[in-house]
Amino acid sequence: MRLLVGLTALGCADPPPDPPVAAAAVEVKPDLPLPPKGFSSIGMVRVSGGLVELGPRHSHSMPPKAGPGPLPKYVSTPPREQPASAWYSRAGMGLPKRRARVAPFLMDQTEVTQAAYAGFVEEAGYRPPHVSESWADAGCNWSDARGPEGKESHPVTLISFYDAQAYCDWRGKRLPTEAEWQIAALGPADARRLFPWGARYRAERLNHGQLDAPHTDDSDGHAWTAPVGQYPEGRSPSGLDDMFGNAWEYTSDLRIDDWSQARHDGFEASGEMINVTAPGPGLRVAVRGGSFYFDFEPNPGGEWSAFVPESRRKSAGFRCAADISQG
Repeated sequence: MRLLVGLTALGCADPPPDPPVAAAAVEVKPDLPLPPKGFSSIGMVRVSGGLVELGPRHSHSMPPKAGPGPLPKYVSTPPREQPASAWYSRAGMGLPKRRARVAPFLMDQTEVTQAAYAGFVEEAGYRPPHVSESWADAGCNWSDARGPEGKESHPVTLISFYDAQAYCDWRGKRLPTEAEWQIAALGPADARRLFPWGARYRAERLNHGQLDAPHTDDSDGHAWTAPVGQYPEGRSPSGLDDMFGNAWEYTSDLRIDDWSQARHDGFEASGEMINVTAPGPGLRVAVRGGSFYFDFEPNPGGEWSAFVPESRRKSAGFRCAADISQG
């Protein structure tokens, strides 16, 4: 298991301009079912390595909607005096920021789809997504190995961290570390992006929710999950779709409360950790990216969160990663 990532250093000069946007949507080929343990790099993108800044992303101010001006100041919640223990968790809220070096890797262009996960359920005999609660009967629970009809190209949800791990193992892949997820979504720390496309919020570039109840919002075209790859203008610098919005994404890292709980491959000359990880066991797993249920405008940094690894949520999905040597 590996670790955490946070936001880039903010509050400096004017933000960099948004990158140019493709004029038309690019055809997305979702992750396809393969035999157990069969690895394929089809549907994966090579993500360049670089430096990321690890730690929580929480703000006490509203980001600007448009126009020039300084970026909002993001600050961490002050740490409390608590013992460093894998069995106690404040979900990493008290971690000071640290920089780390990420090596190049491969990552799925899209979230794992319902169709791809159905192949896993059928071929591996794995349990379908299902929870014994009434809310899940409204289009979330799978009644068979294929899932709700008409959502084959939507991200699979209602799965736990362990379900996601099992799928990745079956595909000969793995979950991304949080550092990998961070650089794939926002680029290196010095780019200072708040969102995959740049520094300013663009509601039309992702499948999002709203702050007010019932929290779903169809102004982006979808009240719940959307088929993967529907927002090409929101594509990340590495060319990945739906890194923000649509479904929360599990990483392979736990939320730790003290850097002494982390492991890494040493330090660079300027002090950055190399390939930092957060091995288990622990109470919470690091998730990123928000979902169709999440409002990014008042708090883009709130997409940095933590779930109990056994939980199965209607808004939680994942994508796979792999080492460059596998590709």
